[in-house]
Amino acid sequence: MKPIFFVLWVMFLFLTGLTWAKSVGPSACGECHAQEFQEWTSSLHAEAFRSAVFQKSWKEHGSKPDCLQCHTTGWKEGTASFAHSGVTCESCHGSMADNHPAAKMPIPVSSDMCRRCHASTHTEWKLSAHGQKNIRCFDCHNVHGTGLRLGGGENLCGSCHTEKQQGFAHATHHKNGLRCNTCHFPQSAEGPDAIMGTGAPGHNLAVGPHICARCHEETVHKSSRMSDLRARVSETQKHMAVAGVENVFDLNEKAKDLQWRLDRARSSAWLTGVLGLLAGLGAGWLGAWLAFRRRS
Repeated sequence: MKPIFFVLWVMFLFLTGLTWAKSVGPSACGECHAQEFQEWTSSLHAEAFRSAVFQKSWKEHGSKPDCLQCHTTGWKEGTASFAHSGVTCESCHGSMADNHPAAKMPIPVSSDMCRRCHASTHTEWKLSAHGQKNIRCFDCHNVHGTGLRLGGGENLCGSCHTEKQQGFAHATHHKNGLRCNTCHFPQSAEGPDAIMGTGAPGHNLAVGPHICARCHEETVHKSSRMSDLRARVSETQKHMAVAGVENVFDLNEKAKDLQWRLDRARSSAWLTGVLGLLAGLGAGWLGAWLAFRRRS
């Protein structure tokens, strides 16, 4: 959002008397905007305060009032007081004007609307290819239901990236059960924890070694030892040249032949030792017998 538009929006709220104190709540909006209200009731925004995940994390962090600025509507700064639980219509549209619907309640059509609560995700998006091309949050997300358009997944990504799904890497990964979001929108934390965006999928779209390592850890880690592997190959080639062989198969055969000869030599040495021992014992016994006969 350009600064001038943001300023104009704030001025609009001020001049029309749209203050949090006059917040009427989502049910009042639902009287005229039934479809939007129904979409919102089952959304993550509607459950932002009541969510067991939020309540658990909020209590673990001392129930800090500041958390309520994103999880409630009409929060009074520095207190635990608020007008309505969850992110309601008026969180984005502002409190209902006294003369609404005669007085319109437009909001800037910009991803900056999401930035106040989704700061880290907004920053990732801003730096991504989507952000650079101004593919906005609500181009992929439903505005009121907060779910993904077209059911998400390949239907959503494929609506713009049809050629990508035909590529070798993407097609083969798909056959193994992976989806676009598996690599391009990875979870940054285990479990359903989405407090402060720590559990929200990454939105920078980049696929680096850390993503590949989730499935190909051994391969990725081995690649860092390529210089060592090259040195070993070079050393092996030197041994092959000394042995007069042209490939590793011949070298293997020569190694086996050498091992066989070594085992034979060891066996011969063992047999010679045993025979020597027996000969020594025999000579000793014969000498003792002759000595005994002479004494007799």
